[in-house]
Amino acid sequence: MKIPPQYVINNEILELISKIEANLYFLSSLKLNPKLIKKIIRMNILQSSLFSAKIEGNPLDLDDLKTKGKTKTKDEVFNIVKAIEYIQKKVKKDFLIDKNFIFDLHSLIMTGKIGFTKNFRKEMGAIFNQSGEVIYLSPPPTKIKDYIDRLIHYINEEEQNPFINAFISHLIFEKIHPFLDGNGRVGRLLILVIILSKKGSDYFFVPFEKELEKERESYYYYLDVGLKNTNEYLIFMLKMFLKSVEELKITIENENKKTFFLPPRQEEIYLIIKDHRLVSFDQIRRRFLKVPERTLRYDLKKLAEKGLIIKVGKTKGSYYRAKD
Repeated sequence: MKIPPQYVINNEILELISKIEANLYFLSSLKLNPKLIKKIIRMNILQSSLFSAKIEGNPLDLDDLKTKGKTKTKDEVFNIVKAIEYIQKKVKKDFLIDKNFIFDLHSLIMTGKIGFTKNFRKEMGAIFNQSGEVIYLSPPPTKIKDYIDRLIHYINEEEQNPFINAFISHLIFEKIHPFLDGNGRVGRLLILVIILSKKGSDYFFVPFEKELEKERESYYYYLDVGLKNTNEYLIFMLKMFLKSVEELKITIENENKKTFFLPPRQEEIYLIIKDHRLVSFDQIRRRFLKVPERTLRYDLKKLAEKGLIIKVGKTKGSYYRAKD
């Protein structure tokens, strides 16, 4: 396996990178309230984790994650959340990746804890299609260590654009297929790790797994042909990332316009109303038993004045709903 594969940085690739960088610069230059930034990053981490799991066939949606109870499919998503949070703590600008860090990521996504992954696979691996046919036969176990060492050298030493380095590294990692399971999830986490290590705190977390899941068949196709048609693979990945950045930009602009930074209790009342179609005053009062009724009515009045909720009806049996 040639690491890295041969490719040419042409005008189309340069234009896509330029647009990505311009949008990311715009996001980093916004003067956002820290509370809003925290909310958006939390949402991005959850989306990134959910859609990375969905690429591998996890059936859950965002609403499913809010339900009570522990399930294997929920664990798959929240294990990726743990891995991303670990990355955010560990990876700073100029961070150097090594095998132990890759083991940590794999252990987290498979078990939710560090320390359970200590070696790469020791048997042949393969990628199968939905019919059970082998569509890619992974390198033998005896080749994995050498390939991973060469990949790590490429990640840490090559002076390239962060996005090219990240996407090429993702391709190589998937082709090495160093574990029996979890390669896709770890490989997509590597994209985040590499971009963070190259750009540092200037990088605004972009959850582009959602776009990859939408285009799952194309994503798998370009991974399949990536070593031979590396330019096509790079262009596809850059387009998916650019689309994600542009959508994130719109989301942040809209949130920034409409967000009111509420006192904690008013924010909680608003979220209760937003999560349900209609909410009565009695429902709210039961949630805040120690708060005087007069205070709760004042909170509701303030939320209505800010255009966040609408009161339906004028009698004691009236309800509240979130404004669209």
